[in-house]
Amino acid sequence: MSEPQTAAGAEWCVVLNGEEQYSLWWTGRELPAGWRAEGTRGTRERCLARVEEVWADPLRRPAADGAGAAGDCVTETVGRQARRTPGAAAVGGEGFTLSFGGLDAASNRWARYLRSLGVGRGALVGVLLGRGAELHAVTLGVWKAGAGCLPLDPEFPAARLRALLAATGTRFLVTEVAHGPDGFEGRVRYVDDPEVRGALARQPGGPFGGAPDPEDVAYVTQVPAAAGRPLAVAVTHRGLAHHVTAAARELAGGGDGGTAVFSSVASERAATGLWAPLCAGRRVLLAPQDLDLAGLGEWLAAAAPFAFLMAAPGHLELLARQLGDAGTAALAGSFVLTDGARGPAAERLAGLLGPGRLRTAYGTAETSYGGLSLPVRSGADARLRVLDGACLPVPDGTVGELYVAGPGVARGYAGRAALTALRFVPDPFGPAGTRMHRTGQLARRTAAGEVRLLGRTDRQVWVRGHRADPAETEEALHDHPSVGEAVVLGVRAAPGDVRLAAYVVPRPGAQELDAAALAAHCRRRLPGHLVPASLTLLDEVPRDADGRVERAALPGAGGSGGRPAPGRRTFLGGSSLAELLAEHRVPGACVAVLEGGGLVAVEAAGTDGAGRPVTPRTAFPVGTLSRHVAALGALRLVEEGLLALDAEVGRGGGTPVTLAGLLGGAEDGAALLPALLEDVTGEEFGPLMRRLVLGPLRLDDSRFGGPPARAGGRSGAAVARTGHDADGRALDGPRAADPAELWTTAADLAEVALELRRSLLGAPLALLGRDLAARLPYPGPDGRHGPAATAPGTGPVLRHEAALPGHYAGSVLRPHDGQGLVVLANGRAGDRVAGEIEARLRDARRKAGPAPEGR
Repeated sequence: MSEPQTAAGAEWCVVLNGEEQYSLWWTGRELPAGWRAEGTRGTRERCLARVEEVWADPLRRPAADGAGAAGDCVTETVGRQARRTPGAAAVGGEGFTLSFGGLDAASNRWARYLRSLGVGRGALVGVLLGRGAELHAVTLGVWKAGAGCLPLDPEFPAARLRALLAATGTRFLVTEVAHGPDGFEGRVRYVDDPEVRGALARQPGGPFGGAPDPEDVAYVTQVPAAAGRPLAVAVTHRGLAHHVTAAARELAGGGDGGTAVFSSVASERAATGLWAPLCAGRRVLLAPQDLDLAGLGEWLAAAAPFAFLMAAPGHLELLARQLGDAGTAALAGSFVLTDGARGPAAERLAGLLGPGRLRTAYGTAETSYGGLSLPVRSGADARLRVLDGACLPVPDGTVGELYVAGPGVARGYAGRAALTALRFVPDPFGPAGTRMHRTGQLARRTAAGEVRLLGRTDRQVWVRGHRADPAETEEALHDHPSVGEAVVLGVRAAPGDVRLAAYVVPRPGAQELDAAALAAHCRRRLPGHLVPASLTLLDEVPRDADGRVERAALPGAGGSGGRPAPGRRTFLGGSSLAELLAEHRVPGACVAVLEGGGLVAVEAAGTDGAGRPVTPRTAFPVGTLSRHVAALGALRLVEEGLLALDAEVGRGGGTPVTLAGLLGGAEDGAALLPALLEDVTGEEFGPLMRRLVLGPLRLDDSRFGGPPARAGGRSGAAVARTGHDADGRALDGPRAADPAELWTTAADLAEVALELRRSLLGAPLALLGRDLAARLPYPGPDGRHGPAATAPGTGPVLRHEAALPGHYAGSVLRPHDGQGLVVLANGRAGDRVAGEIEARLRDARRKAGPAPEGR
């Protein structure tokens, strides 16, 4: 294969394989075997727009030529067990036991009943059931009828259930009377409805002809997105069977104990416990839906021993307290941790069990939930690649991104064709026409061939066995009318047990806000694992000298970390910032300095115009600088295929207006862009920008539409509402609120510049790809906005200044070496202050010698 092109010359083409799955590839490189060009080529955004146009449903596939191959579906494997040992226990729980023969007959009745209602191939059925007698039978019946299954948790709030059903296009729901959500517009059948029971009893339980196609959808599982609404991953029958049969061989083959399921049946990790024992001819014991965890150890001990148990590290700590280490070890032949953080109980358990009997689950729905141990060694079926941004292998020991290939790769994301094309890409190293999944995990391969995971650059954590993004909880809290600021962290509630902790600052003037009310607000909107385990009301969020959230100072955070405070140095020579402001009659300002791709200094001086000192966390309005932050959000939507740069989005004076025109054209684009984004997403502009940009970058001190509501706290932190003319005189009247204007700090605006640089350099997991980042608008010599850069490394200087009434905002960045400066001031003469600081920095850098290489 030829070398990949640079970002400046990169041209993409739309490609598809024999399954009519779409993706993108470089036009200058040989197509991987089994892939052909669709005919569209050009920029990545143009290609993604074409994918959205032609790939209506990533979950569907072309009609199959014949029945699925034996062994490629869980239904076939469980059916063989039913024919081999019909009387053996298959599923049990509170007040019921189903043999393999009974389970097979019940699922056949459900398959015939669902078929009689029109459920068949290509349909998606929501299964909203607790851990009861119908769960396995209904799911198998859905699969035998040819449909896919959307597992839902009865403990999810009704609003969440409705959103999941709508987002996946589910039109049929099987549930219980106690759980059925109001407002669902599809067809509903209740398993405890006497009429449904009668109809099922009239169906024969004998063999149901045919098998699901292995490449059809078995499960659609909800997963968090790095930013934005949760995603729904479509797992094929082949992928599901590949994982659970492998797990059956490794975990469930010894003894008759099978496993116990006591966590959510809708979680990513649930499939292993629900189906692996059945594929090995062993039982699955379902815990009562209302089981109190205080009695978990007693309940498990009464039914032990099991072949294996899956548990979050917190569960093992709980069991160790309830049963002791030896009692916990006696529960099962092996244990599987459902996230990667071992606590003390897990370490002690590993010593008692011996080598190989305590595993750590690795895998997500995108890889059909597999494999089963860390560190991960690449095998014949689970093909693991550590690649760079051009899908080329990196040398051993070098950090890259982990890609997973093989039969476990899922079909894609429901309703998200462009995102599927971006995350599920052609596999140039595998069989013809196959794909690999970009996991978002940083990794490196050792000389011994082991793949070591190095974490993520986003905020995702594992909470009680669920993959979670704290940003979802922060957004729910920000939706409360009395909340001014909210910070949510993943903290260790106990060794090996991560929970969400929320810290909330009430909005000024809010009355009777308490933690219980906020917790209830979250429970109405979020699944249980996203509801904060602790919720603390604060006068203000503690911050370091540079304005960053000081996580170690938050009550109960336990020094959970965060971005380190940048080092300090003097950059003004012999005079202070306060002296410079006085010389130019600017009441207050804050300055952030970038060197080598990092934030090295934040300095503030003066007052906000209302008597309070300006600090590193004082928010200023930034006028037209808001545009390139909003454009960053717009281009994120372009990358996901929800917008196209060249598509017409309106008309101005009879002339077609495109998104590219809004980003790079006249000033009216700044007014039109928010309305366009609201129309496309159905979200208000401010929350949308927090979801797309401010949240992922952790810009806690920034807000569109007005200053963050935090004045009056213990530190007297201020917002610079009052502007001043060139002579330092206050301007009359407050600034009018503009929903498209960003209020931010110098440190936060510096983070935006650093993220732009990361995107331009193609850094792993940057918010944008290099080609799209180059389309971010910056003003050119003629005053019009144009692309941010042609290629990093050629030395462009990205400069943006805004002389808004009574204020000044300026940002300058050199992407190739990471040098930059942000100046925010509440006086019109702030431009002169910025000019002097920039000149002194140039002089200091010249005297210090060549700049260090960019990171």
